[in-house]
Amino acid sequence: MTRSDTAGRLVRYWRQRPHLHRDGISLPESLLFGQLKQALDSEAMEVAALSLLSRDSTLHLVLKQPLAARLTLHLDFLPPDWAQRQLRLAYHVDGEAASPSLLRRAIGGLVLTALSGGMGDRLLRQLAAPLDWLKLEDGIATIGLDALPAVKEWLDYPLFGRALGERWQVRTLETSPGWLRLRFAKT
Repeated sequence: MTRSDTAGRLVRYWRQRPHLHRDGISLPESLLFGQLKQALDSEAMEVAALSLLSRDSTLHLVLKQPLAARLTLHLDFLPPDWAQRQLRLAYHVDGEAASPSLLRRAIGGLVLTALSGGMGDRLLRQLAAPLDWLKLEDGIATIGLDALPAVKEWLDYPLFGRALGERWQVRTLETSPGWLRLRFAKT
């Protein structure tokens, strides 16, 4: 292994790590994508891609059941509800049938047309039901931080006699190309 190979591996490693700032932390798209794949991939669905942009970030899903389809969730981050330890995202769904059969694609297209009329929310709620940390309701996705074991561990971490989650709160969530930025404030 040459020195340039080692340097390239180190650069890739550091690009996938969170970056600390004076007032918060930035999480790279690649790290979030890996975490989402680990949490959401199943026999019924696969996370295909995540794209964080300043506006209209997207999450691409491949549905395998009940029909073969590709869904795109357009995401906008809302102000966090720190009192309830929740992060919230507004979303809407676009989709296209992905079956190799022309008849199945046509039927899938009809189903996906209905998805944009409200059935999509119900289908996504069914797929997210096993995830106790994620609630989907009326175009709003709510992530319960207390239900995520790794995050809850940090929120409950004792610091000078109080839990870290009581000393600090997430003030804002912002996206920029390739990054999710969390800004913190003292409570």
